[in-house]
Amino acid sequence: MPEPLTEALDKQPLSSELSTMLLLLAMSLSLTLLATGCSYWLNHPMLIYCDQGLFVSMAQLLLEGRIPYVDMFDVNPPLAIYFQVIPVLVSKYWHIPIPLSFSMYIYALAFVSCLLSGWVLLAARKYGALLLGLCALVAFAYFNQVQRLDFGQREHIFCIVYAPFFFLRYLRWEGFKLGRYQAIAVGLFAGVGLAFKPHFMIMACAPEIVWWLRTRKWRPLLAPEVLAAVAVIVLYLFHFIFLPAQELKAFFQFVVPIYKEGYSYYVTSPIYNMATCWRTDFFLLALTSVGALALARYSSLAPAACAFSFISALIYVLAGQVWSCHMVAVRLGNAMAVGVELFLLYQLLPASLVGEKLKGTAMAALAVGIVGGGYYLHTACERDAQKKRDSQPYDLAQLGYTGMGSAADIDPFAASCLENTQKSDTILFICASMAPGYPVMLQTERRPASRFLHGMMLPILSYILVRPDLSQAKKDHFSEDKDQVIKWYAEDIAKNRPKLIYIQDNPMNWVFENYNFIDSYMHNYRMIDKKDGISIYKRND
Repeated sequence: MPEPLTEALDKQPLSSELSTMLLLLAMSLSLTLLATGCSYWLNHPMLIYCDQGLFVSMAQLLLEGRIPYVDMFDVNPPLAIYFQVIPVLVSKYWHIPIPLSFSMYIYALAFVSCLLSGWVLLAARKYGALLLGLCALVAFAYFNQVQRLDFGQREHIFCIVYAPFFFLRYLRWEGFKLGRYQAIAVGLFAGVGLAFKPHFMIMACAPEIVWWLRTRKWRPLLAPEVLAAVAVIVLYLFHFIFLPAQELKAFFQFVVPIYKEGYSYYVTSPIYNMATCWRTDFFLLALTSVGALALARYSSLAPAACAFSFISALIYVLAGQVWSCHMVAVRLGNAMAVGVELFLLYQLLPASLVGEKLKGTAMAALAVGIVGGGYYLHTACERDAQKKRDSQPYDLAQLGYTGMGSAADIDPFAASCLENTQKSDTILFICASMAPGYPVMLQTERRPASRFLHGMMLPILSYILVRPDLSQAKKDHFSEDKDQVIKWYAEDIAKNRPKLIYIQDNPMNWVFENYNFIDSYMHNYRMIDKKDGISIYKRND
């Protein structure tokens, strides 16, 4: 490439030998990183976190004929439930633990995404856009390899299925010729992720604005991949017409109004949200944004990645919640921006520092060093914890499977469940969050005893009722809703006779203050233990 750079790198020609070598190197690095991350979950077959576990459990219940928002309550639209049907079926027919089936499902998606992205980038194999795209692709693989707490969250899944679309759109705006069927396949793949949450579409629009401002063209906005993605979203919206009337009524007239009115129950200070564990993500976003502006003349890819991060971070701040899953997309954009900007900075080095003949070799060594060094730094802090986990093996025979796992992956409340119940028994968690009911339900394979898979609706209703700005009409309405929820709990306990009931003392003592819940509806239960602020009641047989 000519030195110094006087035009965008995206369209600069490459030798076929160099492009082939770097394509093979980047794909090998990406797939190796994904395989490394996959091996972690293979060694932790029972590990799954609460939010993800809830949707997998709801997919189980869906396959059993339960109706969402009637026989099983949650606030999220049903696509998150549909999406987890595959790991449930794989677990059932291959007799593997559901948490392991779920983690392998997510990694299968990541491998497909990586291969799709590589296929897309082949369209630029003779130009600099290939190198820039490959740097971002390696960063995408690294991003997936380091996911733990938010592994398999809807934000993570969105990032996985959106990545090939991001690369294809980059090449589309740069004027590269792309196959129609290739574009449709990528658009359909991305459309599923975009339909998970409405603001995902806003995040995906951010790079498009950058590319439009750069080219001022309108035709790319009607490309096949865009139409395919929109078609998936429209089809998903259209399917609501065919849902049972009771499901639609329960969701739109009962669930949504409660969570809409009580949304502020979850809201915390924006300064706190930005300055806690995620402050390094905001620092990196600021750094990469400055770099993207400085290097914008050389490529549109870094500014597009930063725009994706910036809008994702803005949505996180406006949402007002400290949940780490809302920062997942920010981390993906930051990672890709770092990869691209490091490559651009390398290209700007004076020719005297890096000989033209050594450029390809030095570039490959730099890529290996960055990926390897980043992996080492990330995993160094986990090694002691990993040794501790490995020193506490857990025989999966206790859960009905063969093999070994880690005792640290089993939820502490699973022990009381295994000790006091059989697989045929039902159990009930009345807690203000998905945990510890999930992952306990999945790890022990017990069945939920109530239509309420978690007790989150109760503290939200209680919060609404104590708001000073609430009108009397609304207070009467939501008071009736709370009475109805209590009544449903009572009906479920009487009908399903859960062997164990776990009640979170705070805030449930406040929630049940005027209901005398335990004496009225649990007179056949006795407390057998109290752990981590949760009282455990067992039915008297």
